This record gives sequence, structure tokens and C-alpha cells, in this order.
Amino acid sequence: DSRWGSYVQQLLATGSVTRARGGVDMGDHPPITPCRSARVGELSGDMARIYEFVVRHCIASVSQDAVWQSTRVDFVVEALGDKNRFTLRGKELISPGFLTVLLHKEYGDEEKDKHVVGDDDIGDEEEGAIPEFEKGEIIPIISPKSDSNSSKVSVAVAGSMVRASLNIKERMTTAPGYLTESELIGMMEKYGIGTDASIPTHIENIQKRKYVTLETGRRLIPAKLGMVLVQGYHMIDSGLVLPQVRADIEDQCGRIAKGLAGKEDVVDKAIKLFSEKFDYFVKSIDKMDVLFGASFSKLEDVGKPFTRCGLTRRYLSFIPGPPVRLYNKYTETVYPLPAGGEVKQWTGRKCPVEGCNFELCLYSVGAPARTFPLCPRCFNDPDYALDAEELPADPVDREDEGKERKIQKMAGRNLVLECPLPDDHPLIDDLTVSPDPDSNGVLILDPHMGPKWRLVSTREPTIVHLPQQISKITV
Repeated sequence: DSRWGSYVQQLLATGSVTRARGGVDMGDHPPITPCRSARVGELSGDMARIYEFVVRHCIASVSQDAVWQSTRVDFVVEALGDKNRFTLRGKELISPGFLTVLLHKEYGDEEKDKHVVGDDDIGDEEEGAIPEFEKGEIIPIISPKSDSNSSKVSVAVAGSMVRASLNIKERMTTAPGYLTESELIGMMEKYGIGTDASIPTHIENIQKRKYVTLETGRRLIPAKLGMVLVQGYHMIDSGLVLPQVRADIEDQCGRIAKGLAGKEDVVDKAIKLFSEKFDYFVKSIDKMDVLFGASFSKLEDVGKPFTRCGLTRRYLSFIPGPPVRLYNKYTETVYPLPAGGEVKQWTGRKCPVEGCNFELCLYSVGAPARTFPLCPRCFNDPDYALDAEELPADPVDREDEGKERKIQKMAGRNLVLECPLPDDHPLIDDLTVSPDPDSNGVLILDPHMGPKWRLVSTREPTIVHLPQQISKITV
């Protein structure tokens, strides 16, 4: 690249190449360095920006240090009594070093330090040379020309005379802003949480779970759910949310890799620790309930009566979500419903499966809409409606499959663009007219029951319109 080629040639010619300072080896990949020169126009967009960043950072890592000269001058105004000390600070770039290639105007922690106000505050340090002074020199004070509150000690040289003006500068301390994604990564690395490979996954997970949102400037804004969850953990056991426990486990894993600790000992210790924390958390869960109850509406307060439960004969509340679900406030049972379509009541009809008796719904999906019968219980537990010989033989496998379905539905991964019940469910079987030749599904009679009769496929967006002269159909 012509922009950096001359700089690199100068480094090589003058022998100014320095050994890069060693970073922290996380063990997951070697340093990221450029492999070859990219021709002009070969890369564009994000690829070009990433490549340029890697190249500039690599060159900077073997460049000389940047050298700044900082100057501080203290003034004493005797007429002001105890509040008579004023300070003037300035800094001048003597040798740009690596800043030449990184293109930074400033380098360091000034951005972080600006929120701290004290004797060592460097927020007033200005870039540029200041006049030379001698200890004990008396400097005349002149009246300022501006009433601006943003001014401070200013010094000017008029001929051979150095003059100063004093103005009051008023400002307020400000709270730090929200963490950016890169700042969070830095904090996680500082406390030993995760590796270069796993840290992005951790950050992605807290976004997926709606604990934080990623806003403009790549800043992570805590969501209400995340705030309440953290407050609850702090109230019960701060160790569940502070980084120390996770960092200790990461450190022990590193010791296993280096042969300094035994795997069994580390695993046993971690299991014992979390088992004790879990038991204590369960005993104190009421504290979490109080926090969530004060911050979020209860399901029983936001839903409206919809259909009856087949077990209690009580009305289930319809929660529009997301995710869409039915809720029994008497048993505190949640029945997730399919997402991607519209759920309606179906005139009090009941599920024909023995022992179920849940009132049925209609589920319409697609455009034009295809409508299917829906039993809330059978949708969440399709094995309940099947014969025993069709179920997995191992009871552990059956239980695992049921738990997996429940977890997926409660997590909102419930998009359904076809019939929500299996084709061999009694509801579907009663409406089946023929197999669908274009899929592995079946064609059923639309449960709207006329007068515009039609057949719909359970697995494909297929609709067969029947003659309008038909007034009654029996399957």
C-alpha cells in the first residue's frame, strides 16, 4: 500500500523496527497478521476496513513508541487567600512513532479519565506548547475579554512580557456512558471470562435472551429483564453475577491444560460449589419473585379468558405475547401456541383424545389462509395423542424428547407454517379425505365447514376448491 510503504521502508532503512510487546496468549489462535499486500480495488467495504486495520496495527506493533512532552505550571495568586492555586497544563508531541500509522490524534486513557475530577485530573491538558516560565517569576494578570464560563487560565506572550488571564470554568461531573462492545470484551479479558473464541458467543447470548440490546455506536444497553435479573442475583448471592466465580473456573481449566491441576479435582470442586449455590438460591427464590412481581405484569393480569382447560375445566387466559400462549392461573401451567399464524376459538368443541377434553382452537396460516384444528395440550405433548407402540420404547428417551419440545416452545422457537398437529392425530384423521400427492401430508376438509368447501394440505400450501353447488359433505 503506497500509504504505508514509505513508512515501512523508512523503518527498515533506519533500523527502527522494534520487537512487538507480548500480549496475553489465550491459546486459541496465533496473532492476526497480514499475509500479503492487497492491490488497490481488490477489497472493498468491511473487508477493506478490516484488512487496513490489521495492517496498520501490525506495523504499529513493531514501530517506535510515541513520545509526548507534558508540562505543568502552578500559579499562586496571593490576593485570593486559601483558594489561590491555579494550574496550566500542556503537552507537545515530540516523536509520533507508531501514531504515524495508527492515525490517532491522541493515545491513552484520557477518555476514561475525563469522568474523574481531582488533583490529578488531566482533562484540562491541551495539545500544544506553552510559554517557558521561571520559578518565582511574577506574571501580571489582565482582565479577560470574554465572559465565557468555558475559559480557564490562559497565557499569552506580548513582546517580552508574559501575561495571564484568569476566568472561572464551571462544569459538572458526568456518569460514564454505557459500555461499548469492545469495552465489554476488554473487561471480560481483564477478569478472565472466556477466550477470544467464546467471548463473542457470550455477548450474542445475552442479546438473544433479551438481557441487553445493541444500540447505535455498538453500545450495549441493559434491558429491564436483565436489570431485574442481576438485581435478584445480587440480593440472593452476588457470586452468581459477579465475575470472580467464572474467572476462577476459567483459571482452573487453564491449570488443567498446563498440568498443574487434576481434572477430577477441579470438576468435583465446581460441582460442589454450584450445587451449594443452587440449593441456597432455591431456598431464597421468593426474593426474586418479589423483584419480578414489582417490575413485570403477571400473566393472570394481562390475559383474557379464551378456552377451557380439559383438566380443571377452568378458562385458560390468552396471552398474545410474544410468545403466544395460554395460561392456567389456577395451576400456573403455560401452554405455548404456534407462532406465524392466527389462533381463534372453535365454538366450544372438545378434543376427542381420551382423557384430554381441552376446548379446541382454529389455527390459520398463510395467504390465502389455510385453517387447521388445534388442541393446546396435544400441540405441546403430541405423544399423548399417539398409541403406545408409536412412542419411543425407552421411557428416558420419551421424557427427554418431551423436555426438549417444552424448552423450545418456551424459548419462543415455535414458528409453525403448516398443520400444528401430526397427521395421525384423531382430529386430523376425522377430516382426512386423501393423501396429498405433492407432499408426505394429507388433504383434509377445511374445518370452517362451508359454505365454500375446500381441501387443504397439512404440509404444503395447497388448497383445492370444491364446486360451489355442494351444500353438505361427509368424510
